[in-house]
Amino acid sequence: LVKTFVGFVGVKMYAVGDGHVVTHSRWEDEAAAEGGKAALGGVLKTFMAELVAGPPEEALVGPEMWAVDGPAASEPPVAVRLTTIGFKGEEAREAALVLLRSKEGAFKELGGLVGVSSYQTGPTEAFVVASYTSREALEAAAPVAKEVLGDAMEHFSGVPAQETGTVEYIWPAKEPSWIEKVSAYLSPTKKAPPPPAEEEEAGEAEAEPEAEAAEAAEEEGAEAAEEEADKPPPPPSLFEKVAAALSPRKEKPPAAEAPAAEEAPAAEEAPAAEE
Repeated sequence: LVKTFVGFVGVKMYAVGDGHVVTHSRWEDEAAAEGGKAALGGVLKTFMAELVAGPPEEALVGPEMWAVDGPAASEPPVAVRLTTIGFKGEEAREAALVLLRSKEGAFKELGGLVGVSSYQTGPTEAFVVASYTSREALEAAAPVAKEVLGDAMEHFSGVPAQETGTVEYIWPAKEPSWIEKVSAYLSPTKKAPPPPAEEEEAGEAEAEPEAEAAEAAEEEGAEAAEEEADKPPPPPSLFEKVAAALSPRKEKPPAAEAPAAEEAPAAEEAPAAEE
């Protein structure tokens, strides 16, 4: 169903307490995001009416204004820290952004940090999502997060509201980081294999020379066999002569005598004629 939403990029669901979840959906532009409110409301009403205690809180909508990938950017997020910030004014908001950008090196060295994204949900409001590979990594990064917020406190209208939770659902399953996107863009384009028709034609073209070569080899073999048949047998080698001399000789059977020819009987004289 979510694939049919116009301009929909993806969604993550965070469990931040007993019976309390936060959905974080991303859209191609502000118009798509505004239209997505009704679409997601329809999903809740149609498929989750029996599971929710009441209507959801007012959605926060706004563009991403700052983001940084951590050293675990290629790994799936497991735990999150959600922070809602109010600024003293738009100038204070911009000053806080400058401070955040100056701290990017520290964020990139946080073990287990998948990434941090900050969204402007109003002229003087922001919503920050920090994702980690485990609950332990989230807790280990708490001192750094506290230090950054402390440095920017002068720009805030009050103490930021924070809550932590776990990532319960992601769609699509894996979103490539900006580093992976840039790497894919800069990597050399791989040549696509030729279509099947061209492969078959190439196979037939290669088969013809192979068949001709096989026929030529067969003809040469036949000619060589005929030449060998015409040659006189080679003389016996020394080993063959010795073997023949040492082997017992076989006596030839006596030749059969032909019977003597019988003489023809003498012709009888005819009696003389009487006078």
